[in-house]
Amino acid sequence: MQPMVNLALRAARNAGQDLARRLDRFDANQSTDQEKAKFIADCAIGLEKSIIFEMRKSFENHNFNGRETGYSAGQEDQPEWHICVIDDITNFRVGIPAFAIVMGCKINGKTEHAVVLNPMNSDEFTASRGRGAQLNNRRIRCSSNHDLGDAIIGYTRALGHKESSYDQNQRIQGLMSRCYDVRNIGSNALSLCYVAADRFQGVMLSNVDEFSLIATSLIASEAGCLIADASGAPTIKTPANLVASNPRLLKGLLTRNQA
Repeated sequence: MQPMVNLALRAARNAGQDLARRLDRFDANQSTDQEKAKFIADCAIGLEKSIIFEMRKSFENHNFNGRETGYSAGQEDQPEWHICVIDDITNFRVGIPAFAIVMGCKINGKTEHAVVLNPMNSDEFTASRGRGAQLNNRRIRCSSNHDLGDAIIGYTRALGHKESSYDQNQRIQGLMSRCYDVRNIGSNALSLCYVAADRFQGVMLSNVDEFSLIATSLIASEAGCLIADASGAPTIKTPANLVASNPRLLKGLLTRNQA
């Protein structure tokens, strides 16, 4: 494992342990909506700051971009880390153990390293460009399945009332009758990692933000996955509706789900 990934993983583990302790101590049943919102904000902001502080001990000149804390500048020509402490907020708020700490490192505009950690079950997905993807330090590859009827497909529902959201939900609805099963675990980051690890054979995800896409696209691609815009657009722009699977399944997944 690359030294930069090791250091990022250590910082994510420390934050994850703190996050799990905070969640265990917090009594959601006895808390108001305002108290819950403050708790989530305190966790997200505080732990992003702690990760950046820890990372700066080794990489004082690097740049950091936190989902909640914003941009923290180092030197212009140095790597840039993108950090999200809680992907998926909804799962975290109600205590569903499917959320992740997400870290991606860009060098010269390309994602070179990625870490996705679920602090509730200690799943650690990592990747470095050209060196493959790992789950808990073991090499992973996506499925070789080419039949949608035998595939478990992960999805997340598109929110809002835009035309693109309606089209995405129509694609998902159509998908349900054509694959073996569909599952929604909530977290876009974990869903993409599950395709890389062959837990899902494909995904159709909605509103994937920049932080999730930067890290998980590297993990997925290093595991042999292809990622495409769900509507067939030539480029993926965040927040994105996207499809990911192995190369043999992707074409059928896209073709069969045209709105």
